[in-house]
Amino acid sequence: MADELQFDRADYAAPQPLACRGCQAAIPVEYYAVNGQVLCRACADGLRPRLGGTGSGMVRIGQAMLLGAGAALLGTAVYAGVMIFTNSEWALISIGIGWLVGQGVRKGSGNRGGWQYQVLAAFLTYTAICAAYAAVAWYSIGSPSPEQIARIALRLYTLPFLDGFGNVIGWLIIGFGMWQAWQLNRPSALTITGPHALGTGPQATAAARV
Repeated sequence: MADELQFDRADYAAPQPLACRGCQAAIPVEYYAVNGQVLCRACADGLRPRLGGTGSGMVRIGQAMLLGAGAALLGTAVYAGVMIFTNSEWALISIGIGWLVGQGVRKGSGNRGGWQYQVLAAFLTYTAICAAYAAVAWYSIGSPSPEQIARIALRLYTLPFLDGFGNVIGWLIIGFGMWQAWQLNRPSALTITGPHALGTGPQATAAARV
């Protein structure tokens, strides 16, 4: 029978070519391993600027500040608007502000992350929350005098604590919002090795993860 299985000879399937995790192109001769993933030379070279050796750090910091501040301003407007029109704090919005600011800073840093971006994101998040409290205070006064505006501005970063321990839950939520912004800007750790010839180096481990 033509369909009968043949046990007297072995048929071997052709080996599957190794493919780049980034562009999916076949890798004919050599490959690079990036955090356990197989990449071609072009894709690996495209990741090298993220190792911190190239590019302008000042430009990245400036972009992170700009995008983070824009996100913080938006968060302030939303939070203040909710507090004014609902006459309640809705502290959970602080978590959303932390996420929004964290994403803005992360995008501005080129997805690098690092302690300086974490500090910036947490600071902008807290500033946005305090600014929302200040906006509510100014609104409640009606037409604040320059002296009143200056007094509120000087106490800006203490406003969430003016209610004392009655706002402990709010403090915890604010802290979680800042932690959210901090976590979103953890440093990106990249380990690039290679070139490795096919059949050598960490190919087996990397190929298993593709």
